[in-house]
Amino acid sequence: MQTKQSVYMHGSREHIIKKATALFLQKSFKAVTMKEIVESTGLSKGAFYHYFPSKESLFLEIVETYIRMLNIDFDKFSKNSLYEFYHNYIDSSYKKFMQLKEFLEDTNDEDDLTYITLTFDAINLFPGFKEQVRQLHNRELSAWENVIQLAMERGEIKSSMSAMQIAKLFVYVSDGIGQRLIMQGQIKDLKDELLALWNGLYNDLKV
Repeated sequence: MQTKQSVYMHGSREHIIKKATALFLQKSFKAVTMKEIVESTGLSKGAFYHYFPSKESLFLEIVETYIRMLNIDFDKFSKNSLYEFYHNYIDSSYKKFMQLKEFLEDTNDEDDLTYITLTFDAINLFPGFKEQVRQLHNRELSAWENVIQLAMERGEIKSSMSAMQIAKLFVYVSDGIGQRLIMQGQIKDLKDELLALWNGLYNDLKV
């Protein structure tokens, strides 16, 4: 059972993460000062440093929260068909990104480019984060490859390309359109734009 103190501590930690992330999304990691972060939270220095002794430790927590909230559980997606799989993927990934924005109380779609900047800052600051991203990417490609291989064996789709090559097409199309729409401040169009492209690719592969 949580005590009032534990609930308060959890709430304060989450409050700090939200406020600090908002600042890091406005500026780069180097440009944000600890003084700015402390002032934005409204907490005393003592209370703040109780949770995070340095800007680096706070940023690492933010990055881990970011990864955790956007992490996709491919095992929950349908394996009945490639068509169902990529529809599950789109619904899940879009929902998770919107939940992240809601958690951060971020309503400005024009500044979504800063999410990419935050990722590059994390890669530069924490060597282990780059490896995390690589592992997530490999796991994503593997999940796509497996479901595509099943689709080929069942006769759902046919292609001279390998399952991995097709997997890369789906994933890299997603990466490309995602970054472009983020840069254009049109992230809310991602679901429809990506679905249209994936439907076109699927129709070319479908037997």
